[in-house]
This record gives sequence, structure tokens and C-alpha cells, in this order.
Amino acid sequence: MSLTMRWLGTACFEILLPKGKTLIIDPYVDDSISSPISSDQFLACDYIFITHGHYDHVLDIGKLAQRFSPIIYCSTVAARSLEKHLSVDPKLIRTISAYDKITIEEIIVDVVPGLHVEFDAEYTRLTGKHITPIQKKDNPFTLIKKGLQAMMGTDWLPEKFNEWMVNFPQGEQLNFVFKIPGCPIIYMAGTRPDAKIIDMAKNVNADITLLQVLTANTLTGMEEPTVDLAISSGCSIVVPQHHDRLFKGAIQTDLTKFKQLLAKKSKIQIQEFIPGKWYKFDSLD
Repeated sequence: MSLTMRWLGTACFEILLPKGKTLIIDPYVDDSISSPISSDQFLACDYIFITHGHYDHVLDIGKLAQRFSPIIYCSTVAARSLEKHLSVDPKLIRTISAYDKITIEEIIVDVVPGLHVEFDAEYTRLTGKHITPIQKKDNPFTLIKKGLQAMMGTDWLPEKFNEWMVNFPQGEQLNFVFKIPGCPIIYMAGTRPDAKIIDMAKNVNADITLLQVLTANTLTGMEEPTVDLAISSGCSIVVPQHHDRLFKGAIQTDLTKFKQLLAKKSKIQIQEFIPGKWYKFDSLD
């Protein structure tokens, strides 16, 4: 058996399952500057899985819920945002947490923990400066904005950034291991490559890892632990994700050192998806 999938920018993947159902991860295309499609071009949506509640992982869920009535799997915090700000029917939502196991038809999904980048830590790591307690108190978005601007290499932010960050808090960071009979095991690794996560990934035994490689400046100095996460997951194919330009004017992520380290430390094949292009994967047994 085989499955077909495509990357649509940021952390959004559309996966066509062998029996005809469609699964979408972190739908965010209409407001994305790198997605090649708009949400009205999705032809189906049976299941949605959300890694965390930030706007760049959820904004199109309301539209998809209206059109297709999919079952949506997300954290409790994300669920509240979807209901309140995207008018999603709560009957469609299934709240989940790390270490849950989900069965949908013949598919088993293991929910595993992830970690988000820490904006203040990234600001300090990349600039050598610190955000003062007074700055944080005067403007609660100072920490996030300065961190993101250092990470992206641009001062540009979306017009609705403050509104979106208020309405769509992070919540629990979740990753997923999709076990589809007769198909490659897929690990959605939307996570900072922390030592605990790398150790946890030893139990994943993936065939394909959809690996967050950190965007723009953020990957600098983090190449080795990112490679170690891919290796720990047991995959034979790694697909980079969330490394495209999130903001206008953001610098292009340089994968050169990551690729060199991956080749040096493993035999894992790196497959860079072209946004919007479909890729077919047969069983890797």
C-alpha cells in the first residue's frame, strides 16, 4: 500500500490515506506567504491534527470545519481558541494530550510530546542581549516580537499579529506518530530538538520524519541536535518543514550545515518537498 502527501508551507501537510480519506496537519495557508494554495482549494478534509495552538498552525481550521466537518485532534487550550475565535463546532473536536493513543479506522496515532522554541532564550542566544523585566511588563508582546525578529532577521510582523497571539495561545506542544497499515510510519516532529525529546524519539521507529528544522537564523548553532533528533527517530527519510519564510523579508534558512552533518552522521536521505507538489511513498518494509 502507499500514501501520498504534500507540504503546503510552515507545518502544514496534506496526507491522502490509502482508503481515500484526507488528513491535514496544522492547516495554515490563506495567510501564509509561502503556501502555493488557498484553503478553498482543499478538496477534502476528514481529520485534522494540531501540534499547538499558535495562529500559524490553526487559522484555516474554521473554514475547513465549515466545508468538511472533519474530526479535529488538539490540546485543550487549542480547542478553546477554535471554538471561540474560529467558530468551530465543539462536536468536531477531540481534546488530546501527550502519551494518548488514537485509533481512527485502522490507523493508530501515538501522541508524543514536543517543545516550542523559547522566544526570550532565542533572542539572547542570537543577539547576546537580554529582554529586561521592565520591557516585559510594559508590553507583554516585547518578548515574543524581539525573539521572532531576531529569529527571522526582519522587523516585519503581520498586521494582526497582536490579535492572533492573544486569541491563539500555544497550549501543549504535541507531536504525532502515524501508523497506517501497509504504509511508512510517519513522525510529525514539530519540536525544538531538546535532549529529552531526542531521547524520547528513540521509541518512535519512524520511516519518514517530518522534521522541524527551525527557520531563518534559528537553525544557526542548532544543526547538530536537529540532526540527532532525525537519527534518534529511526527514519530513513527526513522531510524538512517550518523552515520556509514565515514573515516578509525573513532571511532564507540555510540548510547547508544541517545536510553536511546529516550525511556525516547517518545514511538518512533528505527529501526537500517543493510546496504544493505531491509525493508518493510505498511501504518501506
